[in-house]
Amino acid sequence: MKRTLTTLFLAFTIALAPFGPTVRGQQQSAHASQTTKLKAEVERRLNRKEERVKVKLRNGSEVKGRITQTSDNGFTLTNEKTGSHSDLAYTDVIDVEGRGMSKKKKILIATGIGAGVLITVVALTFRNLEIRGPIF
Repeated sequence: MKRTLTTLFLAFTIALAPFGPTVRGQQQSAHASQTTKLKAEVERRLNRKEERVKVKLRNGSEVKGRITQTSDNGFTLTNEKTGSHSDLAYTDVIDVEGRGMSKKKKILIATGIGAGVLITVVALTFRNLEIRGPIF
């Protein structure tokens, strides 16, 4: 029985051995594409003057501040309160998010408030016309 299990284990190991490098290559390429996306996001934010960000790191912590510089390997984040600089590598970062509400959310809120005011004005106008009676 022991010999059969050993033989089966060796057969599976030999059969699955060629797939090992392929799986590792896919993981590395996924990591490289995430790094490329992060680099593009940081560049875009810096160009649009949206420097205030919240950065999630691989060790589970979050850092808040302003993006002040970028390079090929990382970027510099400045803490607004203390003025200290942190150099962060793209490989250490999971996600870069803007702080506060996006412009899209602000526009939707303003549009909703405007529509509510307009509906209220129209409803009050029709109510007042009905109380006075017909115009003719």
